[in-house]
Amino acid sequence: MDLAKERYGGCFSHEEVENVKTFLRITIVLITMFSLFVPIIPFLNSSSFFVAQFQNGYKRNAAYAILFLSSIPPFFVPVPLFELVILPLFPKLEYFMINPLKGLGLSNILIILSIVSFYLIDLIGRISDNISYMPCFFIWEPVTETIQISYWIVLIPSVLAGTSRLLSYTCIIEFMCSQSPFGMHGMITGLFWFLHGMFVDIGSGILLIVYYYPIHSVSFISCTSWFCMIFGIITVIGLVVYVLIARWYVNRVRDTDLGLRAAVEEHWENRLRTGNAINGTETEDLIISSLN
Repeated sequence: MDLAKERYGGCFSHEEVENVKTFLRITIVLITMFSLFVPIIPFLNSSSFFVAQFQNGYKRNAAYAILFLSSIPPFFVPVPLFELVILPLFPKLEYFMINPLKGLGLSNILIILSIVSFYLIDLIGRISDNISYMPCFFIWEPVTETIQISYWIVLIPSVLAGTSRLLSYTCIIEFMCSQSPFGMHGMITGLFWFLHGMFVDIGSGILLIVYYYPIHSVSFISCTSWFCMIFGIITVIGLVVYVLIARWYVNRVRDTDLGLRAAVEEHWENRLRTGNAINGTETEDLIISSLN
């Protein structure tokens, strides 16, 4: 774009060209957030069905209780928990959370922990109770052999996924509002929701494929284990790509910012020189008056 502007010119100002370049950079960052939204439907909205595989999980309103506790409290609990408990114990964490890009990295880690906990709960539960076959966790149907553990253990991965969703939405909105060029907030917001819907559809598509064409158990690896490994690979790759792109984005500098930065540095340098000159003159006057 810089070469085209220099060679062909045009009616667009240098500032407008820089705005388009910033828009494209933000687009690349938003694309790397696929690992946050592809697992939303399988591991948050469908996690409550996992209770059917545990003791007394298919009865009463166990699925609704897990769905409520994993979706609603993460919107209210983390703020007082962070302000009243975590920050007093780890005050330097506040400087880490100020940066929305670091917050999105933490959100990626939380969704990975949620998937890993799903995998471990399913694996340990089946091995401890010697269960050879178990359907995928998102299939709501009674099973002949249930895992003899309370279904409340499903809260661990569900709350991790819910907290990841809250943190990701908060940091993404903060990132878009702070980084969007003037006049492009609506375009970037619309682009985000378009990509968000596309990523959710991809995750839902994978879920439907596994639902209609279940993955058969092999040895100790069940359908849930295969499913978790697929999404685990997606999220780990997404985290690595996101970290690389985020570091690249942080190191970028708008050309217009260079001129502004130079002007500010020159202004303060002149003020320092003026202040030093005034201090030097006052010192000379003081020495002369003392000699007299």
